[in-house]
Order: sequence, then structure tokens, then C-alpha cells
Amino acid sequence: MAAPFRFRKVGWSAARERVEWAMNHSPLSNPTFRRLFAAQSLALIGMGLTTVALALLVYELDPAAAGLVLGGALGLKMVVKMIVAPIAGAYADRFSRRALLAFIDVFRATLVALYPFIDASWQVYVLVAVIAAAEGAFNPIFQATIPDVLPDEAQYTKALSYNRIAFDLENIVSPLLAAFFLGFAAFDLLFELNAVAFLVSALLLCLGRLPQPDRGTGKEEPRPFAKITRGLRLYFASRELTGVFVLYFAIAAGSATAIVATVLYVKDGLGLADVEVAYAMAGFGAGSILAALLLPKLLSTLSDLNAMLMGGAMVVLALTVAVGTPGFEWFVLTWALLGFGTALSMTPVGRVITRAAESAHRAELFAAQYALSHSSWLVLYPLVGFLMGAFAFASAFVLLAMLALIATAITYFIWRG
Repeated sequence: MAAPFRFRKVGWSAARERVEWAMNHSPLSNPTFRRLFAAQSLALIGMGLTTVALALLVYELDPAAAGLVLGGALGLKMVVKMIVAPIAGAYADRFSRRALLAFIDVFRATLVALYPFIDASWQVYVLVAVIAAAEGAFNPIFQATIPDVLPDEAQYTKALSYNRIAFDLENIVSPLLAAFFLGFAAFDLLFELNAVAFLVSALLLCLGRLPQPDRGTGKEEPRPFAKITRGLRLYFASRELTGVFVLYFAIAAGSATAIVATVLYVKDGLGLADVEVAYAMAGFGAGSILAALLLPKLLSTLSDLNAMLMGGAMVVLALTVAVGTPGFEWFVLTWALLGFGTALSMTPVGRVITRAAESAHRAELFAAQYALSHSSWLVLYPLVGFLMGAFAFASAFVLLAMLALIATAITYFIWRG
């Protein structure tokens, strides 16, 4: 009886040691990253609530023009982010990161709290544009801070995966929370909850110090236009990042199809109900989360660029297979593959940027990436909508698969050099 007992004891001890090792090597073992991750997750969930509430607000203001107003507001949001991000990235190093990020969160909380007082569609455009400007300034600075907080590449890779999971969970958790609160309150409450989330996020950011980038000494400050565009010039001076820009059109083809086409295909193409739309979107999110969980292990055997090309190939495969799925269950699995492919391509981008620049220019490169990635979605969102309206679903999926294939192939030849 003694031998089995000793065996179990050794087994439990080894398991405990593995758990302790994993916790010590997790980015969450870093208190600064824990606060950053909690702040980001709260802000994302809050913005998800606002997305639901904004759609309801626009419909209440003018039901006949709700689609036009909402589509126009989202398009304006993309354009503003593309303009503001490079400016914020160029001048962010003049301010304390902690103070700047916390101020932007408080500013966003104030703006979101104004939504319930809107009574005209033009006010929606104004408020969406200003909030988008704040978001366009916040995100690149936040992304550039994480590699300075986590200089260890393995921890940073896991942090990128956690960030990807946070974005995907926002797409799942926020609608469920919105449905819960709408069960007993008006949609105005969702705006106020988002404001509270931003305030708590600001508090978390203020609780600790954030590292500042090295601005360098003795260097002449470039002129404003040159400084604002320096991130873009550094970006396209890198062959790897030039390929990332092209690959994002394959990524956007996948994600825009999931966002725009799912409801049309499930309801009109398959003749199913709203709940099946939710299941299909959940399948896409689940695939993305699975990729984020597996990426740290995958990137120990694959290079960042090969993993991203593999993701682009999966997007092509999923869009092609979607043409002939035999039933809804297979369609959900196809959408899970689509989510896996987009996340596999998107998540390692932070590592590519971190290796491409020293800390002093990292915020500018992240800002350039933020602006350029949004330019791909600005093109693909309306393109997917047009293709779904102008062609049969099968033809539209094939055309989008071809676009993703072309973008992935061009990326391969750019990286091949």
C-alpha cells in the first residue's frame, strides 16, 4: 500500500510544481500587466454594451433611416481612427503614459454618459467621431506599453493571446450582459454602465507606474508633418510590416464576412432564426479564442510570419468551404475555422512590430498599424455588403476567398523577398 501512496504524492507534487511554474511565467504574474489587462477588459465589455445601445438609440431616433445612420456612423468611426492614431503615436511620448491613458478613459466616460441626451441623428455622428478620436489615441499607446511592461518574449506572446481573448470575449459577453440589463431597464442604462467601466479602467491605470519610452537625447525634433508620418515611413521601410499590411486584407475579408454576412446567410440563405445567428457568431469567436490559446505553443515551433501565412490560408479555406456546407452545424464549424484563421494571422503582429522598432518609435509603429489595419476594414465592410447584395451567397463567398488568396499570396512573395 505504501508504494502507490508515494507514487500519488510525487505525482501531486510534480503537478503542483508545474502549476506554480506556469503561474510564475504567466504575464498575469506581473502586477502592472494584470492592471492593464483588467482595465482593457472592462473597457472592451463597456464598449460592447454601447454598441448594442447605440443601435437601439439610432433606431429610436429614426427607424426608417436607422441602417443608413448606423452604417455612416461606423464608417466615420473608422476614418477618424485612421487620422488620429498616427498623430497620437507621434506625440504620445511627451506625456506620462499613465496620466494620458487614464485621462482618455475619463474623457470617454464623460462622452458616453452624454448618449442618453441625444435627440437628433447628427448628434450621433458628432459623438461617435469624438469617441473614435479618443479610442484612436488610446489603443496604440496602450499596445505600445505592453512590450515595455513585459520585455520577456514568451510572456509578451502570452499577453498578446490574452488580449485577443479579451476582444473575442467582448463579442460574446457584452451582448449577453446587454440582454440581461435590457430585461428590466431601458437601453440608456447600458451607456451609463459603459461610463462606469471607463472610470474603473482609469482607476486601475492610476494604481501603478507605467514605463516611459526612451525619447533619445541630442536629436533634432522633426517637423510636425514628418513626425506624424514617421510611423508610416518606418512601417513601410520594413518588409515584414509591409507584408502585414497586405495580409490584413485577407484578415479583413474573413472578419468582415463574419460580421456582415452571417445574419444574411443564416436568415436568408438557410432560413433560420436569430438564435442560429448568435450560434454562428459564437462559433467564429470560439475559433478565434482557440487560436489565441494555442498560439504561444505554436509560435515555439513556427515563425511569426509562417503562422500568419497559415492563418491567411485558413481564411481562404473557410470562405471556400462555406460555399458548400451541407448543414448549419457544418457552417458553424466552418465559421470556427474562419475565426481561428483570422486570430492566427492577427495575434502575432505585436511581436513583429516589437522586433521592428526600438522603444522610442514603438508607439508610432503601433499607431501606423492601427490606422492601416482599419483602412482594410474600411474597404472590406462595404465590399462584403455589396457582394452579398449583388451576387448569390456562393458567388460572394468565392469572390471573397479569391481576394483573401491574392492578399495571402502577395504577402508570401513580399516576405520571401
